[in-house]
Amino acid sequence: MKIVLALIIAILSTSVSHAWSMSSQVRVSPTGQFQDSVTLYCRPDEALCKNVCNDANSCWKEQEVCFNCLGMANNVLRTVFTELERLYRNTRQVIEVKDVEKVFRKDHVFIAARSIYNFYMDLNKDEVQTLFQSLCPTHSAQPLVVLGKNSNNEPVQIKYIICEGNGQYNQDMYVLEYAPQTQIGNGNLKLNNKP
Repeated sequence: MKIVLALIIAILSTSVSHAWSMSSQVRVSPTGQFQDSVTLYCRPDEALCKNVCNDANSCWKEQEVCFNCLGMANNVLRTVFTELERLYRNTRQVIEVKDVEKVFRKDHVFIAARSIYNFYMDLNKDEVQTLFQSLCPTHSAQPLVVLGKNSNNEPVQIKYIICEGNGQYNQDMYVLEYAPQTQIGNGNLKLNNKP
């Protein structure tokens, strides 16, 4: 009986295991231009990459740079790099794989702690990384914040955070919710006002 129970648990845990991961990289091209790319990696038995780019293992795309955002004028980016932890919370609602496909394909930008858009914090310090990590339910070495963008590639909405689990293809995309917190005495006062 114990063996049957162990097999059932193993089968269930395998069926809900995650099958993708994502990473972001910023480089400077030989001509001096910034290149911001994101790569989606898929486990061989996962159809996500095949659906996105017709490659079973990985999909790469260069993120379009928002030239109007290269400065301190964009309020969404300012929030991401300075007040994300105070103004947003992870709802623990995981986005389904079919929705991850839609997010990767269009109208979103993936922001890592070391980003071309970070004009607010020292890139050599771990403050932003710690800020992003605080929104993940498990330790995540390189979380990515996902922002909705408009037709000018300007970030207009903070939407998700991608956090790591255990294993090579084990990430989840969680919904972020606007939930400002203000420190009062020894407790937190939650404000329910939406921007």
